[in-house]
Amino acid sequence: MPAITPMLDTRARKRGDLFPIVIYVYHKGQRRFINTGYKIERKHWDKNRVVRHPDAVIINSKISSVIHDAQQYLAECALKNREPDLQMIGRQRKAYSFNDYLIHRAKQYLDKDMIVMNQKCRRFNRELLMFFNKGLTLEEIAAAEKRNQLTGLHVYFDDINYDFLRDFDSWLVKIGNGPNTRHKKFEFLGKFYNEAMQDGKAPQPNPFKKYKISIKPVKKEKLSVKEIEAIENLKLAPGPVNDARNLFLFSYYTKGQRFENCVTLKKNQVHGGRVHFRTNKGNKYVSVKIHSRLQAILDYYKDVPGDMVFPLIDHIPQEKRAYISLIGSRNAVVNKNLKIVAELAGIKLNLSFHISRHSFAWHLKQTTDNIHVIQDSLAHSRSATTEIYLKALDDEALDPEMEKLYGR
Repeated sequence: MPAITPMLDTRARKRGDLFPIVIYVYHKGQRRFINTGYKIERKHWDKNRVVRHPDAVIINSKISSVIHDAQQYLAECALKNREPDLQMIGRQRKAYSFNDYLIHRAKQYLDKDMIVMNQKCRRFNRELLMFFNKGLTLEEIAAAEKRNQLTGLHVYFDDINYDFLRDFDSWLVKIGNGPNTRHKKFEFLGKFYNEAMQDGKAPQPNPFKKYKISIKPVKKEKLSVKEIEAIENLKLAPGPVNDARNLFLFSYYTKGQRFENCVTLKKNQVHGGRVHFRTNKGNKYVSVKIHSRLQAILDYYKDVPGDMVFPLIDHIPQEKRAYISLIGSRNAVVNKNLKIVAELAGIKLNLSFHISRHSFAWHLKQTTDNIHVIQDSLAHSRSATTEIYLKALDDEALDPEMEKLYGR
């Protein structure tokens, strides 16, 4: 049984005959003296409490608080069947719970209106809790989080070692996560473990740092020029499928602009014979000269009421979470309709909006080897990013050499 005892530390005589009040904790060979921050004369100490002292009530309350922290910590260790570390007593719980730390960071991101990072912190935190508390569902974890009843379910920093990570990795495989997804999750969690170390809230070394998950090359799907032409030549009635087709082509015609930039385009961004964008990813300004095919789409939607070029949204929400939700839902609808476009055009591909960007990048690569031109067109911050991007598209680079070897 652990021993938790308040005592007057008289091991060394202090100046002015004042002695510190400490809490002595003993458990399975471990000893620790926790300083309460108070010093008193010996005459004010009676067994386990302060007496006949002006601040007796305050000091005794502090003693009780430290004892309570020690008891709670040791009880949680017993409940989770993990070996206690007495150095953890008396510090804030969030310093030792990885889950508390992730939620703490999620709130900081929310305060800065960084909604996506807030959502990622919360989502990965719930997955960590699901793994550590096998049998609980995501819904049950979310409900416990809402009721603020997660304390007994937490993963503490000292729970996390290489064996823990191996088990967690295996669990992610079982729930259907591929190597690239698992790599990203471990990279994300490792980043926050590292920050917790810097904040003095996690022990060194960072176990995520040396745990490696081999990633597989990602093949980015793209359309050929003939497939783009097949989409252009479709005769479609006005409606959602036609709008999805036009928005896809608009992206392709404007240097592969992302869905968010296209669907939120306002009429006042079209002037001087150019379409002007400010990219949300990278926060760069991009403009595209209006050519005939681009002009045809702009003319088609010239009578759309309001400020927006396209009729998919009628306003841009000011609240960040509402904005992200709206963009996500509209993107899902457009991708659903692009499946119909692909079928009508005879394209054997799971067509999604982002393939317009892939296709533009690949077709531009066929016309120029200048990596900086392609980088600027895609609004990438680094040429290395562009090179990686193109490499994932370049599964046909060796075709001419293979034809020399094997024939056509």
